Amino acid sequence: MYGRGGEMNKLTKKRINIKRKEQFNKKLALQVIFSIVLVAAVIVTKNINSDLSEKFINAADEKMSASIELLQVRDTITGGFKAAINKLPFVGKKESASPVIGTLYRKYGLNKTDDVSYYNHGMDIKSETQSVKSITEGKVVSLGNNEKLSGYIIIQNDEKTFIYGKINETYVKEGDSVSKGDVIGALKEDNMILHIEVWEDGASINPSTLYDLIK
Repeated sequence: MYGRGGEMNKLTKKRINIKRKEQFNKKLALQVIFSIVLVAAVIVTKNINSDLSEKFINAADEKMSASIELLQVRDTITGGFKAAINKLPFVGKKESASPVIGTLYRKYGLNKTDDVSYYNHGMDIKSETQSVKSITEGKVVSLGNNEKLSGYIIIQNDEKTFIYGKINETYVKEGDSVSKGDVIGALKEDNMILHIEVWEDGASINPSTLYDLIK
């Protein structure tokens, strides 16, 4: 009985030791994963600029005052994460693409005019030229006019949708294939402001995080 009990004790101790090793290995694995996440967070933080940080702060402030909707905050955060990823050194540089020659008129995201706040799903460029060029290759999927965009041209490229607004004249038609740099339309001579949006997976993206739109 004593000998058999001794064997049982040894077997029990062996099982306990195995469980302890398994628990130790799990803890070690969790520590390794946490370390990797922490390093990635540091890299992202170093690559995020102050404008992006300000956008998050503004989004929180506007939400507290109930002047923007939850969807707008979601788009801001989504765009923020994509901007951070695109700024990582191993992701790549922004592509140079200028639809017009001009300067920034209204930024992407939250804008304030006096006491009014609104969310801009694209960016507006004050142009020095009337001609508008496509910043990417793709297919013209829609043309039209509405109250918000005035004349507009929509071009589809893979998963991304590009919207050009404030267009006075269009030089393409629905179904046309365009190349990067093709002239697709013209702005009004007395109001040369181009509105441009980029959408992917149902969310707007800050165009300036993908392309150098302003020289």
